[in-house]
Amino acid sequence: MSAFRPGASRIINRALDELKMRRAPGRPTQIHLSVTDRCFLPCLHCDIWKNTDKDLPTHIWTTTLDRMAEWVGPASVNFVGGEPLLRKDLELLMAHAVRLGNEVTFNTNAWLLTERRAASIAETGASVCYISMDGFTAKTVDHSRGRVGSHEKCMEAFDLIDRHASPRVVVTCILNKENAAEIPALLRFVQERGYQLVVQPLYQNFGNNEYDPNWFKSSVLWPTDLGPIDAALDLLIDERRRGGPVCNAVGQLETMRGYFRDPVTFNGLTCKAGHSDISFDPQGNVRLCYFLEPVATVYDMSPLAAVWDAPKTLRRRWEVSRCERSCNLLNCNFDRSDL
Repeated sequence: MSAFRPGASRIINRALDELKMRRAPGRPTQIHLSVTDRCFLPCLHCDIWKNTDKDLPTHIWTTTLDRMAEWVGPASVNFVGGEPLLRKDLELLMAHAVRLGNEVTFNTNAWLLTERRAASIAETGASVCYISMDGFTAKTVDHSRGRVGSHEKCMEAFDLIDRHASPRVVVTCILNKENAAEIPALLRFVQERGYQLVVQPLYQNFGNNEYDPNWFKSSVLWPTDLGPIDAALDLLIDERRRGGPVCNAVGQLETMRGYFRDPVTFNGLTCKAGHSDISFDPQGNVRLCYFLEPVATVYDMSPLAAVWDAPKTLRRRWEVSRCERSCNLLNCNFDRSDL
């Protein structure tokens, strides 16, 4: 039977491709919950702070978590935004997800991480706190975040989280023109603190923006001198190969080198959006990809298994499988099985 399945799968996918449909290899293992579209930092690489949508009530998210647990069982659940800590019930939501057996992570810009909230987050059982720090010096971090004090807030947040056994810290950094030369210092800092580092290449500003293949031509953070970018990637690749605290796969880092030279040409990688991942946006839409139309909403009480395999979802998944945009290199979309 096991020898038959790969051939049968290819036949099924070929037939579905003719109908512009595609199945997922299984249930999703990574759940992204964008629980707020609010943020207060005017970051140079992001426009989410311009959004004005209100947050959905607590019970919508707890119900969604319950439905996901009934369908897929334990999975990885990442709470993102906007700035998730703007929600006063974030700890309640994370604790609920942990009780359902999920591994829970969340992202933050660190501004709202007080001593009290660090303690309440530790009590939830969350596994990872991703703290965004796009560089190492105050000048670089504050400039990219659009507010003086952003670097200081990150440093305070590191100390607050370290007072507790959990969550562990992963520093996230968007690699760009201004911070590439600071990657060695940032990596040393991560090593000294016992953290991990994950980098992501600069991309078109997130938010309610139409896709623009020429976005980088007007970006103030896009590098024209690739020397510092290459040096940073060389360092990260070497550290990863040594088993150091770099989360990115070597193949992903190598692909970034070509991306910074030509961000428009398709890199040949498969996007995992809609295959191993499922996303819920702040309005309650069920999405396979944030740049494509949703396939359902949390108010649709059809079984999520039926939504996952519905014709509309199969068509959207086919679109993802044929997509030639470079955002498949971003960490939330990157498929390590390609490497």
